[in-house]
Amino acid sequence: MVFLAKIATALILPPGCIILGMFFVGFILLRRGKARWILRGMGVFCYLLAIEPFQDLLLCPLEDWYPPLPVEAELRERAAVADALVILGGGTIQSSPEAGERRDSLSASALKRLVYGFSLQDLFAGDYVLTGGKVFDHGQEAEAAVAARVLIALGVEPKRILTETESRNTWQNARKVAENFGYPTVILVTSAYHMPRSVFCFEKNGITVIPGPTDYYSNRNKPYDLFSFLPSMGSFFGTWTALHEYLGLLQYSLVYFR
Repeated sequence: MVFLAKIATALILPPGCIILGMFFVGFILLRRGKARWILRGMGVFCYLLAIEPFQDLLLCPLEDWYPPLPVEAELRERAAVADALVILGGGTIQSSPEAGERRDSLSASALKRLVYGFSLQDLFAGDYVLTGGKVFDHGQEAEAAVAARVLIALGVEPKRILTETESRNTWQNARKVAENFGYPTVILVTSAYHMPRSVFCFEKNGITVIPGPTDYYSNRNKPYDLFSFLPSMGSFFGTWTALHEYLGLLQYSLVYFR
């Protein structure tokens, strides 16, 4: 019953139902004309975007670009040479009810980055730098301010927390940290898929980076099965995330190459 329910869910909900519609029209209703080939091609393309193996094909190279931080002994050695631990933002939910009136909460990705940074507090005695402002101002809080509130609630001393609330993208994150704080070496915490672009930005702004990737999206040591080849919004989002990062890397390489 669970098996059939999962298959039905994958085919009834988007993107599965959209892909099925393309295949139905392209292979059954349309027998002639160029439109059938366009629909068939679009159906195959959308199907690939929405399955786990194709997602992993694009996402895993980004996530594996930099290895995770080492075990405790070696990590202590690396932390000793770092001047600060920088945690990049990953989005907020505006006026989230559980946060209180007119307060925002962190997105799932941003919270994972913050919690991972918090988990390093006993190995690292320096400052926490939280960076992130408002991409578009709709009356929300600056993301770094929301993250600081959560970090204090977790038990980090406020005097260890510095915030940068003006940046609107990864390049500005790096530039503002370099301008405002001047740390030569930092431990950089962000999502694993986002780390290549982040390291590029920080190093171009003169900061030596010790990568601390977290928030991995792809499953590890899990064999593919039937459900891996069923279209899902989760895999579609993973593919979109990977393509967004490759586009960002290309853009930044062209614009900020010097």
